[in-house]
Amino acid sequence: MFACRLGMKTVELGRSSRRPRQPPESDNLFGWAVFILLLCGFALACWIGTFYIFTHPEEPFNYQILAKLKKLDPPKRFELTAAPTGEFLSPDKLLSKYGSMTALQLDEESKSLMRAFLRNYDHQVGKVPYLTGKFTVLDSYPLSTGKFFDSGIAVVAQSVDVPTIYIEHLFPAATEHLPAMQRTLATGLGIELRRSYDLSAIVHIDNLGEGRLLFTCVPLLYGPYGTTVGGSGFQLDPPKVVNLKAGLPVVAQSQLHEAEQRFSQYRRAMEAQEMASAQTTGKPQPSLVGSEPTPQPSPASAGAKTGLAEANSSVAPTPAGKASSHQVPAATPKAMPAPASTPPALAAVQPLQPFLTASPTPAINGRVGEWQTYRPGQMPRGRLLDVDQTADLANKGVGSETIYLRGDFTVTAARDNRAVLRPRQSLTDRVLNRGNARIIAEFPRGVPAPREGESFQRAPDRPFQIVDVRRGADGQVNIYVREVTGAE
Repeated sequence: MFACRLGMKTVELGRSSRRPRQPPESDNLFGWAVFILLLCGFALACWIGTFYIFTHPEEPFNYQILAKLKKLDPPKRFELTAAPTGEFLSPDKLLSKYGSMTALQLDEESKSLMRAFLRNYDHQVGKVPYLTGKFTVLDSYPLSTGKFFDSGIAVVAQSVDVPTIYIEHLFPAATEHLPAMQRTLATGLGIELRRSYDLSAIVHIDNLGEGRLLFTCVPLLYGPYGTTVGGSGFQLDPPKVVNLKAGLPVVAQSQLHEAEQRFSQYRRAMEAQEMASAQTTGKPQPSLVGSEPTPQPSPASAGAKTGLAEANSSVAPTPAGKASSHQVPAATPKAMPAPASTPPALAAVQPLQPFLTASPTPAINGRVGEWQTYRPGQMPRGRLLDVDQTADLANKGVGSETIYLRGDFTVTAARDNRAVLRPRQSLTDRVLNRGNARIIAEFPRGVPAPREGESFQRAPDRPFQIVDVRRGADGQVNIYVREVTGAE
């Protein structure tokens, strides 16, 4: 009996000795700790990568990601009164500011400028550099798919005052404007960028060597441009896409060298033509340049004086036909001799060579240089609107339709041939916030604009013609109009 019990215990002890041993718990804890650390590192890398992508849209890979995620808007058309704050730099100031920078410093500056441009200058830090001065077109090149902008013209020009400063001015436009642009932006054309309304922002800087600098700039207003002779011109449009892979500058060094040679041939031909003309007439013919505007405050930094800056802007001289009792003639550009400070290498230009000038007021139907006035009640038939009926035009545009504006107005700012108007509102309109719009009126040369503080009424027989209606970044509706009727 005892032996049987002992045997059973022996068997039970043997069974218990053959049970599998469990692994130590410390091995599992170490593996999980490594896995969690890897996850933390991956999350940190994703956070750093996302931060880098959002803060550096100027990198082509980052821009593609942000564009697909719709985190970046395409370049927008700025209003003159809502443009980013900037500083206007002439060629000599550009040379003193960027001439001493190293290649690395210029590359960092170019990235910063491009970053601000792609963000539409949202949360801009510092001032935007705007280009001013007189330049001579060396040559122009069409923009196409695969370039920085997919449509438009890239103009290579040289400074008249500082020959070591070159610019690459990009003119983005719709395809239908390309023939007119190619005819206008020809070799020898003078381009005058003025601080009154030319907002050509610098987006890239390149060192060409031998002390030469090339600045790529884009006009932020994307308005109409016209010449001071012949009335030819074109209308710009903001680009829908930006191809950062193409890079800047658009024009290669070899093309720039060819452009300089082409301008040298053009200059020699013009010198021969001038000599033949001087022998025929007995005296050289003067060159035609745009008249110098009155110095005005910067529109981009006007702040509290935005309305006055809008009134200060002037457009390119608009030639008109013969004057009659039915028409108020526009002023014709003045013929002036070339400035004495022009270097000898660039002094020879074609007689009656036009200058390209910009206009902050959109052109009627995309045309530049057509402006006729009529007697009251004898203007072409069109649709007549009140101020509160123009808000829809800011979304769908004016198109080719003839539209007139009537109402009671008060002048809030006036200068030269421009005035900024506000509709006179009743107490009910103020409570309901109706008719809150800014009217920028342009008057023909020689016709005095109404004075500041003056109030007047425009009835159906003497309305303004609406050129364009745009909504600013602050929601303000800006109505651009022209005087098309003369007084009895």
